[in-house]
Amino acid sequence: MARFRHVCEAKLPHPKTMKKRPISLFLLSILWTAATAQTPAATDAAARPMTLDDCMTYAVEHSHAVRQQDYTNANYRQEYIESIASLTPSLGSSVGASTSFGRAADPETNTYTNTSSFNHSYGVSGSMTLFAGWSGINTLRAAKVMRLMGMEELQRIRDEVALQTMEAYFDVVYYTEAVRLAAEQLATSTANAEKGRKQLELGLKSAADVAELDAQRAADDYLLTQQENNLELARITLAERMNYPADDTLEVDTRIDIETPAGTAPYDEVLTYALDHHPKALSAAYDERQSRLQLSAVRGRQLPSISVGGGFSTNFFKNIDDWSLYASYGNQLRDNRSYYFSAQLSIPLFSGLTRRTAVNRARNNYRIAQERRQQTLRALESEVAQAYQQMQGTGKELVQATRKSSAAELAYRAAEGKYARGMISTFDLQTASNNLLQARSERLRARLQYIVKTRLVEYYNGRPLIR
Repeated sequence: MARFRHVCEAKLPHPKTMKKRPISLFLLSILWTAATAQTPAATDAAARPMTLDDCMTYAVEHSHAVRQQDYTNANYRQEYIESIASLTPSLGSSVGASTSFGRAADPETNTYTNTSSFNHSYGVSGSMTLFAGWSGINTLRAAKVMRLMGMEELQRIRDEVALQTMEAYFDVVYYTEAVRLAAEQLATSTANAEKGRKQLELGLKSAADVAELDAQRAADDYLLTQQENNLELARITLAERMNYPADDTLEVDTRIDIETPAGTAPYDEVLTYALDHHPKALSAAYDERQSRLQLSAVRGRQLPSISVGGGFSTNFFKNIDDWSLYASYGNQLRDNRSYYFSAQLSIPLFSGLTRRTAVNRARNNYRIAQERRQQTLRALESEVAQAYQQMQGTGKELVQATRKSSAAELAYRAAEGKYARGMISTFDLQTASNNLLQARSERLRARLQYIVKTRLVEYYNGRPLIR
């Protein structure tokens, strides 16, 4: 600050000059105060750890799979627009100019002459299909269904990215807590080793007991290192799921304030909702419907088609050698006008079996879509059943693990007191300590698994993953 003050004083202008610029200095002081006041807030916002919803939102927004589906949906939209445009009349125009030298036909006399001439023509034509076996309508409907299917596919991909991120996030939470438990275990074993050495000096413990305590402390130190490594690997996996920049540090809020969830809907209700509203089920239904419409469109091309058209044309002709032989430009365009109107009936008779094979392929694609939908529904039913069973199973495991953790903690406290009075050996104390650590780890894993499976079941029942 002293250096900053020195620099500022060195650069200050003469007092007379400062009096001429009081407004500028006042504005500069306001800007400096605003900048210094906003900097800490911006720093705090940037350093704020990301919650579960933050991680899932970031992953969905930066997912390559989501972006690819967005572009695919954009193509579906273009196909839909193209299908609409194919039902509208087509209109074209032409402008031509030519010059000829030597023998050519005279448009006035329709005889051949040897002269140089210039010809200029204009034309406008249009056509419209009145009936084509409803193939255009069905193609339009199929394109519309494809857009709906693309939206469901996008939602499915978003949900899959969010689920993968949630699983990776809970792995980080688990190993963060595992590191804390291992650190507590190491602190306890270190204290016991220090206490054992003091008792060795007093003659209350043998060297073998102290060696066992040191071995336990070394084992706990190794376990802590192992859990810290697992935590770093879990963070790397989470950053990969989120597509988070590798050169930035990912700070995660591992506080999960979720207790036992409220009553979950019955299994039949969850399954029914999933089969009717899940993106996988809806996407498969749209796929089947789109294949059926494509089959109808291909069948329509076997029917006769009716189309109408019309046009207008005019031209201008001049002899380059003698411009006075023909009428003026405006008069020729008026006098040479011609119109036409046409109606066409097209009846397909034989085209090398291309129409028949096209119908057979479309029918097979429709049957494939039907089988694919049934397969999707069956797989979805299995997913819901497994998730519901795992939720119930992990809920029971959580209750048992909580009881086991409480009992192991009481057993360790009792063993610690007996060890201090010399009633049990060092090995018994180590066994009680390991049992406590294992029980706490099992309770932590069961709790996190129960939260994950409960949120998964709620997702199948219509609750969004990102809340």
